[in-house]
Amino acid sequence: MRDRTTWVALAIAAGIVSLIIAVSPSRPPILKAAEAQAPAKFTGILSCSLSKCHGDPKGRAEYPKLNEALIWGQQGKHFKSFETLTNENLKSGKSPSKIAKALNISQPETSDRCLACHALNVNTDLRGQRFKLADGVQCEACHGPGQNWLEAHAKKGWSHAESVKAGMYDTQNLLVRADKCVSCHLAIDADMVAAGHPDLFAFELETFGESMPSHWRDRGGAFNTRVWAVGQTVALREAMKQLAQRAGGNADDKLMTAAWLRARGHAVVLRHGLAVAAPDSQKILDQRMAALSEAMAKGAGERPKVAAGASEISKAMEQVAPVVAKKEFGKAGAQAIMQGIASDADAIAATGVRGAQQAAMALDRLYTASTKGSGQAPDKALNGILDRMFAQVEDPAKYDAARFAADVKEFQKGLK
Repeated sequence: MRDRTTWVALAIAAGIVSLIIAVSPSRPPILKAAEAQAPAKFTGILSCSLSKCHGDPKGRAEYPKLNEALIWGQQGKHFKSFETLTNENLKSGKSPSKIAKALNISQPETSDRCLACHALNVNTDLRGQRFKLADGVQCEACHGPGQNWLEAHAKKGWSHAESVKAGMYDTQNLLVRADKCVSCHLAIDADMVAAGHPDLFAFELETFGESMPSHWRDRGGAFNTRVWAVGQTVALREAMKQLAQRAGGNADDKLMTAAWLRARGHAVVLRHGLAVAAPDSQKILDQRMAALSEAMAKGAGERPKVAAGASEISKAMEQVAPVVAKKEFGKAGAQAIMQGIASDADAIAATGVRGAQQAAMALDRLYTASTKGSGQAPDKALNGILDRMFAQVEDPAKYDAARFAADVKEFQKGLK
């Protein structure tokens, strides 16, 4: 049996290492808008990784530890994202050249459509002397063009706010952070999947963030609960947007159903987060999900209703996301969300493996946040149950709804 750490690592591998072509030209990553507002140059990872900056092999005890670039380069899957465009021996068995050919792309490593998520693909006039496209999703993909703050941010007394004003992306803002991640992880067009691209299935901001090479201070506790809640809100927004696009386009029924199951997986757990952070929004979500579920059940003839319903939910999540981002959850909030999810075990399990995956990740991260926030040691028995949950959702073909629901209920009994 694989534990949940291994499961998450496999999910990330499927989502990053196997990612071949990621974003359609009609929906560029969030960074494009920032470039238009602040045309500073991207200086490249070599500008960050000097030994006196973020490339110190020894590091130090306090933050920043000054070894952040080394950690990212040595352990980060994103750092290898460009390489996958030419690697015909991927563990996933996917062939970049075959996928590219099916999409009428001659070379994936030079295609804007592929590079949008496999590298920091900015205009040539925004590339500094040390900038290399082959560095993949490097530091500035998340932190922004360094030209105007690179030297200044190392000065004594220089603040994060000053760096943001100078063009740094404010990833301390959870809405900005979530937007960055979903711009690739939840933006796979139907024609890409038809061409052989993996249809990424189980993204969750807090889980994936925890599994990345940590080069930031873990604020823990209630903050991590907020990361989960904001991540789910933004993920549902994008998942519903994808469903609306597929329903309104020429996606076949299989791909539309996949988008629906993914979106519903986020919705069935987020509703319990909204019950704590924004109860009125939870009621609206429940009503609209019921109508959307009914339209999906009627089949292809209801595609216009599906597209309209999914768009409504996406817009609603856009409106409520800032409310969730300001919510102070505390241990009580994390406990309430866990109890809500656990009490809904049968219904969540019945939605299928996508809902179960989101529930397993939610309980794992919320339980961790709850124990960290109170200083209590995690219960070994509960961790064992969580491991069983992750083992059950590892292979969708072997998913057993009754067994999963039983584990969730057993987990609930052990919550204190």
